[in-house]
Amino acid sequence: MIIQEITKQADWKPKTNEFLQSWEWGEFQRAVGHEPVRLRVDNTYIQGFVQRLPFGQKFLYVPRMQISDFGFQNIVQEMKTRGFLFVRIEPENSAFNIQHSAMKMRCRQPQHTLVLDLTQSEEKLLTNMHSKTRYNIRLAEKKGVEIREGKDVDVFWTLNTETTDRDNFKSHDKTYYTKMLEMNSTHQLTAWYEGKPIASQIYIGNEGVCTYLHGASSNEHRNVMAPYLLQWRSIQIAKKFGKTEYDFWGVAAPKEGGKQFHTYAWGETDKLNNVTRYKAGFGGTPISYPDAFEIPLKPFQYKLFQLAKKVF
Repeated sequence: MIIQEITKQADWKPKTNEFLQSWEWGEFQRAVGHEPVRLRVDNTYIQGFVQRLPFGQKFLYVPRMQISDFGFQNIVQEMKTRGFLFVRIEPENSAFNIQHSAMKMRCRQPQHTLVLDLTQSEEKLLTNMHSKTRYNIRLAEKKGVEIREGKDVDVFWTLNTETTDRDNFKSHDKTYYTKMLEMNSTHQLTAWYEGKPIASQIYIGNEGVCTYLHGASSNEHRNVMAPYLLQWRSIQIAKKFGKTEYDFWGVAAPKEGGKQFHTYAWGETDKLNNVTRYKAGFGGTPISYPDAFEIPLKPFQYKLFQLAKKVF
């Protein structure tokens, strides 16, 4: 088996619609400080990102990796020769066996999501929504909420600051969103009401998939339901430009017998409870990815690293 490092975009031909494995996402990660490592193993293409640790250590993070058992073992050996402390994998599928030395980890990317089939008509998509979601879309239209397309990181950052303060969650810094909006594949829609931006969302397109990445909203005028109209307009635009799937990018883990809204049930205590209710109203097919895991490449140093994480 030959492992080839890919250094030219023309030679990068992954057989997946996953934007995390796209060339442009790799260049974005480079811009925010994570050097991409792009490898071809037979006919499979694998993109990972170098994560720096204290004392000169580093690990390779590979999101949504898809590869055979045999190829996977070769990737691990290659990373060992390059001096990585460990490899962190978030598989796209569960087609290969995890080594006995692997440590199960929490996924960094959303492990559970809902995906809309955009080959359906707009009428069918509306029909398949929860009645309250349709009502909120119509309410925003009736109230005169205006949706504008255009990249403006200052608008997004102001609304994002309000959102993080209100909902008490961590955010990337402003530079991260600035670099993200410089990508050709990202788009931003903003809802305006009475001359002010009150909600904004960022999306990314790759092949036939449009993914809703980030959303932010003001503390004001929450009664006009702007995020619902924003989401619907983004779905309409994705259809218009030929996308066949719309990924809501992150919901609470499904739970049989849990809180039910529309066609989805989840644990009510999940930290994604509120955002899941919002997204579930639009419909979509649930998709779950396998657990993440780490493969130690320097066992002794890796044990010290795990101990340090617990202490600090």
